[in-house]
Amino acid sequence: MLSEKEAETTRHIPILLEPITDFLADGIRALPADSKPGVILDCTLGGGGHSARLLEKLSLIAGAEKHRVLGVDRDLDAISRNQARFRDSVATGKMEIHHGAFSESMKFIGSRPIYGLLADLGVSSDQIDSESRGFSFRFNAPLDMRMNQTKGVSLLEWLENVSETELAEVIWKYGEERFSRKIARRIVDLRGRGQIPKDTHSLAGAIRSVFPPSMRHQGIHPATRTFQALRIEINEELKELETLIREGFPRTATGGRIAILSFHSLEDRLVKEEFRNRDLYELPFKKPLQADESEVTLNPRSRSAKLRLAIRKVS
Repeated sequence: MLSEKEAETTRHIPILLEPITDFLADGIRALPADSKPGVILDCTLGGGGHSARLLEKLSLIAGAEKHRVLGVDRDLDAISRNQARFRDSVATGKMEIHHGAFSESMKFIGSRPIYGLLADLGVSSDQIDSESRGFSFRFNAPLDMRMNQTKGVSLLEWLENVSETELAEVIWKYGEERFSRKIARRIVDLRGRGQIPKDTHSLAGAIRSVFPPSMRHQGIHPATRTFQALRIEINEELKELETLIREGFPRTATGGRIAILSFHSLEDRLVKEEFRNRDLYELPFKKPLQADESEVTLNPRSRSAKLRLAIRKVS
């Protein structure tokens, strides 16, 4: 549980802030005056940066006061931070905050139309920089990696039961790690000897040990791709996105706007394939938007981000 001071701080820097919030706010601006009260759904509230900017922009649009920003996150730490950050906006009815996975967002919407939908996929800086959650091997932490620590199994529990074949497949599919089979074999071998890694440093060390000596200290850390793959698996991130596309996108109102920020080729491919249906979507840009050099300099984590935007033609 976060302290009061921690609940009021975030390390997360919102990526492509202006393109995303301008796009969504313009959708509200284009609504007819007699439009039904609806929501802009921030499926991955995270540090709250995108929602905060949206609230600022909506405050300048005539008639927008009847619409709400609805933020959802499955991380209880993020919920605590945002409840503190948006205390006044929640109290005045400008915003709602709900705890849940973004695949569950529809249950918080009710019958209200969705005029905007935002999903910032992947892991937040607050999660990566946490010294206790196990998302990064920068800190020695228990092997958890769950975004929602109230559900599912921890990474350690999963590693204690997964087969070598499945482990190798996960590391290859989600991490594109060419040493996936050797890494899986090493972890399963350690497990068989009662020496399974139980913290991030031990796991990172086990992964590094299978790499040729010449590659252990070059470029990115040898465990980087594997940690990414394991995080995606533990949190079922691809399944979450598939559910959102299947259930959330169709609920978006005609003329409603969708903004999806992805950091992994498999995520981007799912969104790209969905937006190819020109009967359902109008695309303001043919290619995904990416952070410019100045943003990457300020926030290196924005380098791999791809933003796809679409306007729903038929709800």
